[in-house]
Amino acid sequence: MNITHRSYNATVAKVRAMYGKRVSASDYSELVNKQSVSEIADYLKKNTHYSEILSSVDVNTVHRGFLESLLRRFNFEMYLKITGFERISKQEFYNFKIVNAEIDVILSCIRHINANSEDRIINDIPIYINGMTHFDLIEIAKVHSFEEMLALLKKTPYADVLKDEHTDSNGKVDYSSCEVKLRTMYFNRLENYVSRLAPQEADMVNSMILIDIDLINVINAYRMTAFFGEDEKTIKEMMFPFCGRLSEKKQTEIYSAPDAEEFIKRFSKTYYGRQISDSGYDMNNLEDNANRLRFKYAKLALKTSSKASASVYAFTYLMGVELKNLICIIEGVRYGIPAKEIEKLIII
Repeated sequence: MNITHRSYNATVAKVRAMYGKRVSASDYSELVNKQSVSEIADYLKKNTHYSEILSSVDVNTVHRGFLESLLRRFNFEMYLKITGFERISKQEFYNFKIVNAEIDVILSCIRHINANSEDRIINDIPIYINGMTHFDLIEIAKVHSFEEMLALLKKTPYADVLKDEHTDSNGKVDYSSCEVKLRTMYFNRLENYVSRLAPQEADMVNSMILIDIDLINVINAYRMTAFFGEDEKTIKEMMFPFCGRLSEKKQTEIYSAPDAEEFIKRFSKTYYGRQISDSGYDMNNLEDNANRLRFKYAKLALKTSSKASASVYAFTYLMGVELKNLICIIEGVRYGIPAKEIEKLIII
């Protein structure tokens, strides 16, 4: 019992130490003012925790896609370092990032199949995680149809999730439906694993997961209302079927808003809406600031939790945000977007 306790304390300490090496606000200020991808790579190589993975890279010739690929790999390697530490990866809960990566690969395949660009699937697949996944990533990169993909997945839990999906006359499948089913399966599995933790620990992690789901649902529902004018029924079909602080009644009230303005008005009266306002964020910039709120919750969890499960879950999310920030900067600089505009998109 004492060994387990020490292991968990050591994992929490390691997570916090690794987070202490994150890209700082001053680093972001430097990066958004760079003039090229090469300058960004050079700064990351010399001044941040990405120095090791960039050590052999010629920053003068580095391609945007290759740089982003290396940053993604480093992000995954951080996760492996944590879950390999004290071998906590032997517990099913801690494999959540691998499951999420598998789902990302499947969805990427579906996008390419629908776009008739199957020959480029390999470009979006993180081959470096092959061997840790339920299916062979090299083989899935060779598929040319949805049916071929399902056949490859037949011995995995994903095949059952997608078995009722069918292609149309053009060989395309409903991407949104596949995504909802796969992500719902992911959250169901997470809840199942969390239920095996000690009660107090389970409550803490489950609360974090439900916050994520609530805010993901809100962001997606807002997009469907603001940009596509979808009705309540259609929106509900595309939401993940979980309720955290947003009850089913409150969800119905928000999703039935006739337009974006009314959606924001109704959302502002919810727990999360008040939290966004209290944090000084602009409610009209709902999507970005809902993500800022998620980031705020994760930072708080990492700071206050003494449990490895909560710490690892929060850290993985926070490092995912850092990765998105850096890719946002790389893309912004590449397309000549002013530094002040890029800076507005950075979450810190």
